Amino acid sequence: MRSLVLVALVACSAAADPARPLSPPDPPRRDPNLKPEPGVAPASPELRVKNLVDRYRAAVGLPAVTLDPVLSKGCMEHAEYMRLNKDGEAMRGLNAHQQRPSLPGATPEGAKCGKAADLFPGVSDLEVAVDGWMAGLYHRRPILDPTLAKIGVGYSKLPDGSYMAALMFVDGKDNASADKWPVAYPADKQGDIPLDFGNEVPNPVPGGGRAGYPITIQFPAFDKVTGVTAKLDMVAAGSGGGAGAGKPVPFHLSDPEHPATSFGQYGVVCLIPKLPLQPRTTYRASVTATWKGTTKTHSWAFTTLSLRAVDAHDEAAVVKSLNIASTLKGTVLHGGMMDSDTAFLQIGERQLKNYKMISVLIPLATWRELGGKPERFVGKTIEVDGTPHLVQGVYINVQITVASQLRIVR
Repeated sequence: MRSLVLVALVACSAAADPARPLSPPDPPRRDPNLKPEPGVAPASPELRVKNLVDRYRAAVGLPAVTLDPVLSKGCMEHAEYMRLNKDGEAMRGLNAHQQRPSLPGATPEGAKCGKAADLFPGVSDLEVAVDGWMAGLYHRRPILDPTLAKIGVGYSKLPDGSYMAALMFVDGKDNASADKWPVAYPADKQGDIPLDFGNEVPNPVPGGGRAGYPITIQFPAFDKVTGVTAKLDMVAAGSGGGAGAGKPVPFHLSDPEHPATSFGQYGVVCLIPKLPLQPRTTYRASVTATWKGTTKTHSWAFTTLSLRAVDAHDEAAVVKSLNIASTLKGTVLHGGMMDSDTAFLQIGERQLKNYKMISVLIPLATWRELGGKPERFVGKTIEVDGTPHLVQGVYINVQITVASQLRIVR
């Protein structure tokens, strides 16, 4: 039921230099006060993942999970299987969840993990993987299941410093959390909510495009949930100067009776905003559904994060902003088409100390809306709203979705 895979971020316009693999920077959520579990090193990646999962669950009033070393062993084996077969057909789409016994690294325990885990191939950091899973419809569900009791964490490092990551779930036997249903996320009155939908397979966004951060309310996986209607409104706008406040926000609705894909919905009602959410803005979601024979309306509000101002010419500042929603400001050096679907603009310094380039990645339709010619931008200073990601250990990419995320300032 939990077989899902999250795709890696789009690579930059040039191939990575395998002779100079670089490790990603220190993860942004290292907490020196975290208490280790028995048999787990205090600063281990497994413990950091467990604590981040616990923080997401605590936000909606759910109990912490147990990090199980036996499950983690199987997940480590499956992550290694993913690494050894990363360039083959066995890692395409949902194939990564089904080990093939004849392939390198296949093990019985690893196969068990693959069938019951969220997977993320080629992620810069394990905590980034958790954030990515939470930015999707299908991957979020098991993390916020009230019955979740134990997790296993596995990872295998690639030559470019990124990881193959796996997070396995095992439910508990008791009904102590039965009163926690339904579970809405983002939680009521929660702040610092991200803006964008993640890269998820299967992709529930119509047309396979990008969208805003998903808003979900989930019921028990096999309970009947019917008659769903929903609303999403902007209550108060921040950086937009109030524009749009009080107006409905267009979204795609995926629910158990009308799922976005052929993949099971398993009790989740999901609102996917058609555009990225605006920073420093409060939204109110409202979902009406019939569950256990009772029709009820659930309403809650949340506020999105503020963007961090970053000088794209300051390499150290850009590195510190990795995986953090930001506004990068810098001069455009050159640009063009990365492939038939994506344009890019290189910004900042031409020669970096530890990385090859900083690029803004732009979907073709958005590129055309912006004029579709690199010479319009070369030599100009731009601001771009997005989240910098490290790709292949040497490229820093900022991917945008809509034209308003990129502005010429001089």
